[in-house]
Amino acid sequence: MTRPPAPAKRRGLSLGVTLLLAMLSVVLLSVGSTFAFSNLAVRNEFRRLPPDVQQYLRAQQEAQRRGETTVTATPPSCPALLGPQWPPGVGLQPGQSTLESTRPVAGTAGRRSDASSPARRFGSRNQDFLKDIQQSLVQVGLVAAAASALLAFLLSRRLARPILAVSAAAAGMARGDLSIRAPVLRGERELAELASNFNEMADNLQALENERRQAVADIAHELRTPLAIMQARLDALEDGVYSLNPDQVALLSEQTQQLTRLVDDLRTLTLAEAGRLSLHTETLDLTRLTAGVVRDLKDRAGARGIALHLNAPAPTPLSADAGRVRQIAVNLLENALQHAAGRVQASVMTEGDSALLHVDDDGPGIPEGSREAVFTRFLRLDSSRTRGTGGSGLGLAIVQELAQAHGGSAQAGQSPLGGARFTVRLPTGG
Repeated sequence: MTRPPAPAKRRGLSLGVTLLLAMLSVVLLSVGSTFAFSNLAVRNEFRRLPPDVQQYLRAQQEAQRRGETTVTATPPSCPALLGPQWPPGVGLQPGQSTLESTRPVAGTAGRRSDASSPARRFGSRNQDFLKDIQQSLVQVGLVAAAASALLAFLLSRRLARPILAVSAAAAGMARGDLSIRAPVLRGERELAELASNFNEMADNLQALENERRQAVADIAHELRTPLAIMQARLDALEDGVYSLNPDQVALLSEQTQQLTRLVDDLRTLTLAEAGRLSLHTETLDLTRLTAGVVRDLKDRAGARGIALHLNAPAPTPLSADAGRVRQIAVNLLENALQHAAGRVQASVMTEGDSALLHVDDDGPGIPEGSREAVFTRFLRLDSSRTRGTGGSGLGLAIVQELAQAHGGSAQAGQSPLGGARFTVRLPTGG
């Protein structure tokens, strides 16, 4: 048999790399946004300058790009901006404005070059200030990137340890080892809850696997007993030990019926547990239905010396599947007949919006700690009881599943007769 190809492993970034990239992205975004806002702030301040100053600073910048040392643009006439270092009227001729010439005026103390003009010094100071800010941002960005890398490394180690532990446990479980558990490490609450939830899931899976194996073993045992009896009887007939007569045919028929009932019970239980049991709801009288079951079992109860009675003073209308409700009553009464010492009583009554079916016996009863477990499939509280007298062990499990399928419940308790009381509660309208 060809095994299916293994699923391809998903490739992706490790937790440490992801954290590092995330932190570096935050650093780059912060530094880049600071650069952008600083340039925007400088541009806004530049737009607030007078037009002649803007023109002069643009000429200065263009001259620096071309590598020139002199600027042909005229210096700005902005005393409030340039301050007292630019004497009023310096470099001006009659009828000439302050924007028409950049040459120094003869007769002044020293020749002032355009490179040392106040406007140019103003532009240089702004450019130097902007460069200093940008260099500081670059340095801060590098330091922040290094710190982010270190922090990402430490965080990734802290976060990756419990995640890798759960991943290793999941890999072991995928290989079929249901006993493996993930260590619950101290640290973040979410990661501790992840490990705890994984261990809880592993416990449930292991419990389900144990139940499955036990169910398979129980089913095999239940099937093997009637099959072994039939095989031995057929071999004896074939060897001539027994002659073929109606008694032998009846014995084989009885074992066949037991096998058929076991298979039907298993199918009913499986469908009910899977939620796929079909119910044909109709209006019925629970009192009348239970009375019919009691009448059918009278002979069997009399053969065992057990008195079987019905206590149902009034009709009990119910909307349910008649066949499934009859199966509930049959299983409860047959179970009571197997354990009763001499008396079994069925009672039907209405309580609120529910119909109640009580089945009491005067047998040994059920210990309080085992009253929930009696509804488990193939369970027998008395291990000394044989399969032949103890039934298949599915009757009470089917009762509980059928009651829940109708929206009701099944419970076990102490009977007024001294033995066990089984109570099935079914909603009257559903």
